[in-house]
Amino acid sequence: MPPLPSSPRPSSWVPGALILAGCAAAALAAGWALHARSWWMYLGLALGALLFCGLVERLWSARRAPRVPRSRGKLKVIPGGKSSIDLEKDDPAHRQRWLM
Repeated sequence: MPPLPSSPRPSSWVPGALILAGCAAAALAAGWALHARSWWMYLGLALGALLFCGLVERLWSARRAPRVPRSRGKLKVIPGGKSSIDLEKDDPAHRQRWLM
C-alpha cells in the first residue's frame, strides 16, 4: 500500500468543458458590456471566443513542435567500385570484423 493515496486524475473532457464554459462566460460578459439585445450577438461572441481559443492553442502547439533534423547530402556513387583494395594482400594481423 502506498504511503500517501494518489489523487484521482480528472477525466479527459474536463479541460474542454472548462474552455467552453470560459468562452460562454466571456461572450455573456462582452454581450452585457455591449448592450446586446438579441441572442445571435451572444452566439457570435461565443463562437468568436471559441475560435480565438483554437487559434491560441494552434500557436501554442506550433511553438512546441520539435525541430526537423537536417538531411544529409546524397551519397556519392563510385562507378566500378573500389579496385584498390585486394583482400588476398590484406594484412592478416589487422583484425577485421566484417568482410566487405
